[in-house]
Amino acid sequence: MSKILVARSADLGFIKVVGRGSFQNSSCLKAFYQQLLKEGVRRFVVDLDACTYLDSTFLGILLGLGLKLKEIGAGLLHILNASPRNLELLRNLGLDRLISIETTTGATAGVRNTNGAISGALNGVKEENLKEMQCEVSTRAEAGPTILEAHVNLMEFDPRNVPKFKDVVEFLREDLGQPAKS
Repeated sequence: MSKILVARSADLGFIKVVGRGSFQNSSCLKAFYQQLLKEGVRRFVVDLDACTYLDSTFLGILLGLGLKLKEIGAGLLHILNASPRNLELLRNLGLDRLISIETTTGATAGVRNTNGAISGALNGVKEENLKEMQCEVSTRAEAGPTILEAHVNLMEFDPRNVPKFKDVVEFLREDLGQPAKS
């Protein structure tokens, strides 16, 4: 079973992906970070230690957070504990050019200090602080606008992604009744 665990500590939003990060939980991820952005949070950490799979929709929504922080001109999006497979996905889509990424072989990967904090840089976020986001599992049809937004983010951020996702975006625009973009 996949789930997203979240916590907030002062100016930090913490997100832990357990299982699959996919189109089914991307809308919840987006709602979480949008609320925190409204509240002035500008630092986000995503822990992929327990993440078994990332799809392009989830990655495109994460990219959207990074782009929003860049647009604001302040902030940090940091990924912890990326497995070799997840690191390959992040790099293949160009996200490593915008997002700070630490692999599972990094110096602080999986570090827990004596008081249970996940890392010294995480403002004291502890495992027991994490709450499971209540996500209604989206069908592809319900998630259509989010899937479209994610793939447009990926294509606009890195032109190398256009051939990968052009057909997906055209199909989704047609399916959602939106005009094709040139």
